[in-house]
Amino acid sequence: MTRRARFLLRSTLPALLLALPVAHAAASPDPTLAQAQAAMDRLFDEAIADRPASDSSRLVAEAFRPRLQAVSGCLPVTDAGPSSMDCIVTAEDGGDAVHRLLRFSQVDGTWALLYTQQQRQRPAPVPPTARVQVLLREGFAARLAREQDAGTRADLTLAMNSAEVLDVRDCAVGDDAPVIECTVRAGAGSERGEQTMAFAWRDGQWVNAPQP
Repeated sequence: MTRRARFLLRSTLPALLLALPVAHAAASPDPTLAQAQAAMDRLFDEAIADRPASDSSRLVAEAFRPRLQAVSGCLPVTDAGPSSMDCIVTAEDGGDAVHRLLRFSQVDGTWALLYTQQQRQRPAPVPPTARVQVLLREGFAARLAREQDAGTRADLTLAMNSAEVLDVRDCAVGDDAPVIECTVRAGAGSERGEQTMAFAWRDGQWVNAPQP
């Protein structure tokens, strides 16, 4: 379930922030889905390699072999040893799609998943505040282009021109879509408000995740 927006004050800016959609999107994948599945299979095979082929526990494990459906939002990692990418993978779990952030690293020319405890608890990337500033105003501009009410258009124009991002925090992979959702706190004059915004990594930069 997507996190609900929370507001600090009942004012124009929070109301406008609430109107910005938490959207869903996917970025172009690298590695490919086939390469990601192969990396997952190798990791899975290593995990059950010491179980006898006829052992019932191995048969049960095989029934739960992860089957990936998509790879999206791959972001280059700059602080890792081997060439690495943090990607959102989508897999099926009991008939539902689940989204997780995994790190793929180049090992001997092949994408590999290096299993560690940190792999399971990998923090989501946080878009830079300066970029979120641009995307927040783009969101206001997009809504302004659709709005017909004169009063709301005036409020949107003011927010688009004066809203300043103060903080970007609590970023996580979306429960309902392969996006990065963050709590964004913004201000305009003495007003303050916060809203969950959804972002995707596309063509080397963060973008607003488009609506479904």
